[in-house]
Amino acid sequence: MTSRYWNDDEDDEAASGNSAAADLAFALSGRAIPADYAFALSHAVIRLLPWLPLVQGAGLHLVYGAESGNGWQRDETDGALLYLPRRARLVLRLPEERLEDTRALVGQTLDVRDFPLRVGEPSVQPLSPSDTTYARHVVDETGDEDTFLERAAQAIDALGFVRRKIMCGKSRRISTPGGEISTRSMMVAGLAPRDSLTLLERGIGSGRLMGCGLFVPYKRPNSVARGEDD
Repeated sequence: MTSRYWNDDEDDEAASGNSAAADLAFALSGRAIPADYAFALSHAVIRLLPWLPLVQGAGLHLVYGAESGNGWQRDETDGALLYLPRRARLVLRLPEERLEDTRALVGQTLDVRDFPLRVGEPSVQPLSPSDTTYARHVVDETGDEDTFLERAAQAIDALGFVRRKIMCGKSRRISTPGGEISTRSMMVAGLAPRDSLTLLERGIGSGRLMGCGLFVPYKRPNSVARGEDD
């Protein structure tokens, strides 16, 4: 990471405003899903909500395994499966005016490569501003870290604000019928409240319905300076 993406100049903005989008978290019940499930989960949700790909800014958060420390346990001897905790959630990010439309999912069963997931009642989780945001997956079509950072910075700048600090972390891959998608994790820090909400609402890059380009508030902002990435 080059220093031009990590600007420590401070010019705080007080106004925060309200978000025009929110996360809708559905209770999930099921035994397990395949470890590389992003495309299959997206396909299953879109089958029940065919209008979803047409909604600007719509996104589908992925449910992570033991690597993320979110209560899952990976069983390497059982066909690379991820086992669901009791509090597993299916989380969609949507404009507020489309939240009610997603109730069509309630009571349905998602078929994720022959593993059923029963969808329960949802709860709304408003987006909260944070000076540091994190995306586990941002699509990387470059294969080069410096070029990836340059393009990501341009995408963030196009949202209409100046990002102060940006860095990328782990490389990962998502399997699809059309081939593998390369991604990198990313942090954007030093954001004013209104700007952080804009980034949360709109994200960057493609693959939003497979969990790519979706930012969340980062839980350990002090670790950014140390270059940590979970």
